[in-house]
Amino acid sequence: MKAQGTPGRKPTDPRDVVHFLLLRALERWSYDKAYNTLCALPSLAEILGFSKPLAIPAPSTVGGLVDRISVSYWEELVRRTGIVFTQGPCNTAGDATGLGTQDFARWMDARCGESGKRRKFVKLHVLIATRKEWPIFLAAKVTPGSRGDAPELPELLDRLDPELELGNVALDPGYLTRNCVEAITARGGRPVIEMKSNTTIDPNGPPEWKRMIRRQRRHPRGYANRLRRGDAVEATFGSFKRRLGARIRSHRRHHQRAEVLARVVVWNLLGKIYHERFA
Repeated sequence: MKAQGTPGRKPTDPRDVVHFLLLRALERWSYDKAYNTLCALPSLAEILGFSKPLAIPAPSTVGGLVDRISVSYWEELVRRTGIVFTQGPCNTAGDATGLGTQDFARWMDARCGESGKRRKFVKLHVLIATRKEWPIFLAAKVTPGSRGDAPELPELLDRLDPELELGNVALDPGYLTRNCVEAITARGGRPVIEMKSNTTIDPNGPPEWKRMIRRQRRHPRGYANRLRRGDAVEATFGSFKRRLGARIRSHRRHHQRAEVLARVVVWNLLGKIYHERFA
């Protein structure tokens, strides 16, 4: 970025770079197409909040400045756009999905086949609010495709808004670990994790683990009803990929994370529009 006080064009406002990337994520455009559209429609640039609608940053400028916007900034945008819709106890569900880095690769093939194929993907780990008609992402993290689900849950819980009152947290058997149960309980939530056939109560295990198993055995129907909230994650992933794409264009790891998280922010903003107009 050009230093202040030097001749030539003024430094690009980082917010303009963010607006550019959000528009690109919304329309699934290339850098060039997003730039040409904004130049042709300065009124659109003004509506989107560009600081100087007649001085849109060039594609090469945006591509060079993506590294200057940290991943933690994008994750904070996800948190801020998600907390708007949560009032009172918030029932959530968590899961992960893969987005391809190549044109002809399917996440289901990689997940169920050879582990080496997972290198063609990045993995999006999320927690969503399940009570809304348009499920909202409350926290998100992007990792390499070979990363497991359970190790990422404590960090996702830490990224939730501190004022969020956590309710039931529905998860699939991939999260059935004592660390996940303890992390959910410590955050004030109630773990609702699908059990495996060999799950047992360890007398020396943590009390949170034993309480979760007893709840499932004493109230199997109620537990199953709460567990079905986890189906909302798979439905959300399907809609997310149909609307914003199942593959990403970027090649560098930081750019890939920024591109995926920008799509998550766009999804939350679309949900805000939906709830304001139709809900």
